[in-house]
Amino acid sequence: MNENATTWTVLAEAHRALRDAVRGVAAGDWDRPTPCAEWNVTQVLQHAAGDQIGFASFITGGPGPAENPFAPSGRLAASPETVAEEAMRASADAWATVGEDEQEVPVPVPPNKLPARLGVGA
Repeated sequence: MNENATTWTVLAEAHRALRDAVRGVAAGDWDRPTPCAEWNVTQVLQHAAGDQIGFASFITGGPGPAENPFAPSGRLAASPETVAEEAMRASADAWATVGEDEQEVPVPVPPNKLPARLGVGA
């Protein structure tokens, strides 16, 4: 993915942080525990990726995440890098269709519509 694929600064920063986090996990560390007592590192990635896809789905009407981001399985369908990049691409592509001044962007969090500047940060 082009690491500058979005003009939304907050989204670009969030994607950079997610990308750096994924790159920082050693191959054997994806099953390690996290501060989220019931989730390992893989599950945290699934949650982050699922959220990106969920927002994209609400904006575009396209498919949502393959599994519930709040009940991640701990099993990835592809490499961690691929999972993250595909989710970030979906998110960046969806947000590219949203104007900065839009006041009612569909989002997967209550109240299910937010001004663009708030929704993109969520």
